[in-house]
Amino acid sequence: MSLTTDDLAEFAATDPEDDESVPLGDALGELAVDVEVDAVEAIRDIRERR
Repeated sequence: MSLTTDDLAEFAATDPEDDESVPLGDALGELAVDVEVDAVEAIRDIRERR
């Protein structure tokens, strides 16, 4: 069994509320969350809680 473009047509419909003038990468970048985690500090915190 294989997928064809016809199988995905219902999922490819555009949303009238989407601003298609914004490139997808930029739109996803706006949704991204920057998380800074110091792994060593995080491990120390976990060990101290025990």
